[in-house]
Amino acid sequence: MGPVRRGLIRAALLAASLPNAAWAQGAQVCDQQRPGWDGTPVSGLDEALQLMASPLSLIAIGATLLALRFRSQWGGVAVVVLWTGLVSMITMFEPTLFIAAVAAICVATIIYTAPRSGGG
Repeated sequence: MGPVRRGLIRAALLAASLPNAAWAQGAQVCDQQRPGWDGTPVSGLDEALQLMASPLSLIAIGATLLALRFRSQWGGVAVVVLWTGLVSMITMFEPTLFIAAVAAICVATIIYTAPRSGGG
Protein backbone atom coordinates (compact mmCIF):
# COMPACT_ATOMS: atom_id res chain seq x y z
CA MET A 1 0.00 0.00 0.00
CA GLY A 2 1.44 3.32 -1.04
CA PRO A 3 1.83 6.44 1.10
CA VAL A 4 -0.98 8.26 -0.72
CA ARG A 5 -3.44 5.45 -0.05
CA ARG A 6 -2.35 5.24 3.61
CA GLY A 7 -2.85 8.99 3.94
CA LEU A 8 -6.34 8.76 2.43
CA ILE A 9 -7.28 5.92 4.77
CA ARG A 10 -6.05 7.87 7.80
CA ALA A 11 -7.96 10.96 6.68
CA ALA A 12 -11.13 8.94 6.17
CA LEU A 13 -10.80 7.32 9.61
CA LEU A 14 -10.22 10.71 11.21
CA ALA A 15 -13.24 12.21 9.44
CA ALA A 16 -15.40 9.26 10.48
CA SER A 17 -14.40 9.65 14.12
CA LEU A 18 -15.39 13.32 14.34
CA PRO A 19 -18.78 14.23 15.86
CA ASN A 20 -21.50 14.61 13.26
CA ALA A 21 -25.20 15.39 12.99
CA ALA A 22 -26.17 11.84 14.02
CA TRP A 23 -24.58 12.37 17.44
CA ALA A 24 -26.55 15.56 17.97
CA GLN A 25 -29.82 13.81 17.17
CA GLY A 26 -29.24 10.89 19.57
CA ALA A 27 -32.10 11.75 21.94
CA GLN A 28 -34.53 12.36 19.09
CA VAL A 29 -33.68 8.99 17.56
CA CYS A 30 -34.42 7.21 20.85
CA ASP A 31 -37.81 8.92 21.04
CA GLN A 32 -38.64 7.80 17.50
CA GLN A 33 -37.30 4.24 17.69
CA ARG A 34 -38.47 3.31 21.21
CA PRO A 35 -41.34 5.66 22.13
CA GLY A 36 -42.26 3.82 25.35
CA TRP A 37 -38.68 3.40 26.60
CA ASP A 38 -38.10 4.85 30.06
CA GLY A 39 -34.33 5.18 29.71
CA THR A 40 -33.28 2.13 31.72
CA PRO A 41 -30.22 0.32 30.36
CA VAL A 42 -30.89 -2.66 28.08
CA SER A 43 -28.46 -5.55 27.62
CA GLY A 44 -27.06 -6.45 24.21
CA LEU A 45 -29.08 -9.67 24.21
CA ASP A 46 -32.34 -7.81 24.90
CA GLU A 47 -31.57 -5.32 22.12
CA ALA A 48 -30.77 -8.16 19.69
CA LEU A 49 -34.03 -9.93 20.59
CA GLN A 50 -36.00 -6.72 20.06
CA LEU A 51 -34.39 -6.23 16.67
CA MET A 52 -34.97 -9.87 15.65
CA ALA A 53 -38.64 -9.50 16.62
CA SER A 54 -39.18 -6.48 14.35
CA PRO A 55 -41.44 -7.04 11.33
CA LEU A 56 -38.62 -6.64 8.77
CA SER A 57 -36.44 -9.12 10.66
CA LEU A 58 -39.28 -11.65 10.83
CA ILE A 59 -39.82 -11.30 7.07
CA ALA A 60 -36.09 -11.76 6.49
CA ILE A 61 -36.03 -14.84 8.76
CA GLY A 62 -38.97 -16.34 6.87
CA ALA A 63 -37.35 -15.65 3.50
CA THR A 64 -34.08 -17.15 4.75
CA LEU A 65 -35.86 -20.31 5.87
CA LEU A 66 -37.54 -20.62 2.46
CA ALA A 67 -34.22 -20.14 0.64
CA LEU A 68 -32.60 -22.78 2.84
CA ARG A 69 -35.51 -25.20 2.51
CA PHE A 70 -35.47 -25.09 -1.30
CA ARG A 71 -31.66 -24.69 -1.54
CA SER A 72 -32.20 -21.75 -3.86
CA GLN A 73 -29.02 -19.90 -4.79
CA TRP A 74 -30.96 -16.89 -6.08
CA GLY A 75 -33.13 -16.98 -2.98
CA GLY A 76 -29.97 -17.04 -0.89
CA VAL A 77 -28.64 -14.00 -2.71
CA ALA A 78 -31.97 -12.22 -2.23
CA VAL A 79 -32.05 -12.84 1.51
CA VAL A 80 -28.42 -11.79 1.91
CA VAL A 81 -29.29 -8.52 0.14
CA LEU A 82 -32.38 -8.18 2.37
CA TRP A 83 -30.34 -8.77 5.53
CA THR A 84 -27.66 -6.37 4.33
CA GLY A 85 -30.25 -3.66 3.75
CA LEU A 86 -31.76 -4.27 7.17
CA VAL A 87 -28.39 -4.09 8.90
CA SER A 88 -27.48 -0.97 6.92
CA MET A 89 -30.60 0.76 8.22
CA ILE A 90 -29.74 -0.18 11.80
CA THR A 91 -25.95 0.27 11.89
CA MET A 92 -26.02 3.85 13.04
CA PHE A 93 -27.16 2.52 16.43
CA GLU A 94 -24.42 -0.18 16.35
CA PRO A 95 -26.16 -3.15 18.02
CA THR A 96 -23.19 -5.47 17.54
CA LEU A 97 -24.87 -8.72 18.62
CA PHE A 98 -27.62 -8.24 16.01
CA ILE A 99 -25.04 -7.46 13.30
CA ALA A 100 -23.00 -10.55 14.23
CA ALA A 101 -26.13 -12.74 14.12
CA VAL A 102 -27.13 -11.39 10.71
CA ALA A 103 -23.60 -11.92 9.38
CA ALA A 104 -23.71 -15.52 10.58
CA ILE A 105 -27.11 -16.04 8.93
CA CYS A 106 -25.81 -14.63 5.63
CA VAL A 107 -22.64 -16.75 5.64
CA ALA A 108 -24.57 -19.91 6.51
CA THR A 109 -27.14 -19.20 3.78
CA ILE A 110 -24.46 -18.74 1.12
CA ILE A 111 -22.58 -21.87 2.18
CA TYR A 112 -25.72 -24.02 2.45
CA THR A 113 -27.17 -22.96 -0.91
CA ALA A 114 -23.86 -23.18 -2.78
CA PRO A 115 -23.78 -25.79 -5.57
CA ARG A 116 -22.41 -29.15 -4.53
CA SER A 117 -19.34 -30.51 -6.24
CA GLY A 118 -19.68 -33.91 -7.97
CA GLY A 119 -16.83 -35.64 -6.15
CA GLY A 120 -16.39 -36.67 -2.62
